[in-house]
Amino acid sequence: MDVFTAMKQRRSARAYLDKPVTRAEIEEIFEFAGRAPSAINLQPWEYVVVYGEEKDRLVRRLLKVHAERQVPCGPGTSTRPPEIFTRRSRQASDVMAPAVAETGQALDRFVEEGSCSFYGAPIAIIVTIDKLFPKLRYLDLGLSISYLLLAAEAKGLGTCPIGLITAYAADIADVLSIPEEKEIVLGIALGYADGSSPVNNFETIRADQSEILRWYE
Repeated sequence: MDVFTAMKQRRSARAYLDKPVTRAEIEEIFEFAGRAPSAINLQPWEYVVVYGEEKDRLVRRLLKVHAERQVPCGPGTSTRPPEIFTRRSRQASDVMAPAVAETGQALDRFVEEGSCSFYGAPIAIIVTIDKLFPKLRYLDLGLSISYLLLAAEAKGLGTCPIGLITAYAADIADVLSIPEEKEIVLGIALGYADGSSPVNNFETIRADQSEILRWYE
């Protein structure tokens, strides 16, 4: 699969087949993730791959703390974002809600509990960076994560970036013995997507170029 095809057809997968992903497959994907550009070749990303009983243990802890604290899914901003951004979010909810309803679940609960369980994917990935780096270096992480997602797509694997679980970063660090100097930035679900599930068969609307692109001539 060429990169343009992978970019065009990739979707976040929220239902997975009960099919294992081999270590060799995972390592091949990370070979490409590690090829992303970074400032002065810092390569500040570090990934924690969790599967099997350790992944089950992590999920149990996340579901427990979520039931206790009920952190909602949202943009993570301290104030309400401008209308242009909230409109895009509403549009996504409008197409996602009917697909989730087909599974008999409420949208908010599906997203929040699904995030904490990595949507049933066999592999959970935790993305970290050293706390000594400024927020600017998150750009490097974003590039590496993009490479990872596209490499997975090209190999026939589904992914879903998950931000909600960072609200429970201390619990994740405790379960996985992640050092204190590491900041947990993102979670990623990885596995073979269930193509028959309605939650994997909707498409969100992308902003028109006129909204995201400015020209100076």
